[in-house]
Amino acid sequence: MVYDVPRNFLGSISGTCAVANIMVLPTSQTDIACCRHYTRFGCISRLLGIFQVVSGVSLFWCIMFLYVYFSEEEADAELHGRRRSLSSPDRTFRRARRAIRLLIIVVAFAFAIMLISAVILNRFPWYSQEWANVLGVCVACFACVQWVPQVWTTIHLGHLGSLSLASICMGAPYTWIFGINMILRLGLSGWSVWIVYVLVGIMQLTLIVTAIIYMIRDNRKARRADATSATASNSSRRDVSESPSTTALRPQLDRWNSFAAANAEDGGNERTPLLAGRNKHVEETASPRRVI
Repeated sequence: MVYDVPRNFLGSISGTCAVANIMVLPTSQTDIACCRHYTRFGCISRLLGIFQVVSGVSLFWCIMFLYVYFSEEEADAELHGRRRSLSSPDRTFRRARRAIRLLIIVVAFAFAIMLISAVILNRFPWYSQEWANVLGVCVACFACVQWVPQVWTTIHLGHLGSLSLASICMGAPYTWIFGINMILRLGLSGWSVWIVYVLVGIMQLTLIVTAIIYMIRDNRKARRADATSATASNSSRRDVSESPSTTALRPQLDRWNSFAAANAEDGGNERTPLLAGRNKHVEETASPRRVI
């Protein structure tokens, strides 16, 4: 069972703050209160930002509940012998206990945030904007805790590691479109809602640009390595075919052979190589036999 506990734990907690943030904003309260005066389409259009935030956060909660359920199911199957887990029994039971603790922490945190938000909206509505700003800062901090280590680790290692460039490229447009939508919908007064999407979008773009730079660098290194290996292979072949002494004497031997070829017709002289003279003698003695 593959589950990124820190990421989904932070996602569930920050998602709770994000939902409470957009719910306690004065503009959201106005849209909710005036929804009865609009048409159904107009009401949905005004509450679309709230629906978007809630739908995104609900996915983290669904993953959290699935993690708890399958952790308990795997531990129960291991205990009663129905199925052996992929990991050791001790690790399976520790995972189940950890899942229960995480669920209790997340539910308690969400209950506390919603209770404080309800008290502020009903008893102290003039503090709703300040409370929304506090929640927005909390969401931004949780996002930085999640994304800054990933950016730092990627730059430090020189590659993406286990991160998927395709998933980041698919998530970055959604983040920016959603952030721009919130900016146009809420304006500067709702900065606590859209600031987290701007921060996450910047970090995603940083990862994408860094990954592209590293891909170009790795391709260049691969080409240099191929060229170096080809050069080394050619030089090793030359080293095998010719000894160092032969390579050093190659120019002199070439001059000697050219001189021998020029004097071969005259029968050679004292400076003609023996091999060339021998070849000439063989040709002279062999040619009459061919004629006969």
